Amino acid sequence: MFSPKTIALFSALAIVTAGFSVRNPPKNTVQDAHEQLNKLIRCWEPVDSAKPASGYTLSEPIYELCSYMPDPKDWNKFFVNGVEMDSDDYTNVLAMYSDPIPNFAMLTVCLQEGFQFHAANHPSQTSLRCLCKREGCNLPKGFTTFLDFNKLPMPAVAI
Repeated sequence: MFSPKTIALFSALAIVTAGFSVRNPPKNTVQDAHEQLNKLIRCWEPVDSAKPASGYTLSEPIYELCSYMPDPKDWNKFFVNGVEMDSDDYTNVLAMYSDPIPNFAMLTVCLQEGFQFHAANHPSQTSLRCLCKREGCNLPKGFTTFLDFNKLPMPAVAI
């Protein structure tokens, strides 16, 4: 009914398919976050901060947190960098990531901040700053793409 070549092909496909079914599933987002919790990470940074159009590159693995700030007037524009820990008090943010709970992980903490640079009778300036703790998590793309990207495990080599 079937030729020897057809039988050999089906046998090979069955073996390959069986091999895939016994492999460990890829890690999920919570596992990825837990694995990276105590590591120094690489963050996206502009190649030339004076010229954002010059593109972005991943830093060396020297940061505890990465920063993503959408432009308050256009969420398709953004500012990304690694966080220098002495630039602010990050104690409360780091506490949100510490002591991982099984089956739960903090992925991104976004803070809406207000600044009063002018006299009190002028409006305050506000911004949104998101801090994440996984390698390459501050993806240099629009805000909704950044949020969607962080729902997943980080790729071994980020985009």
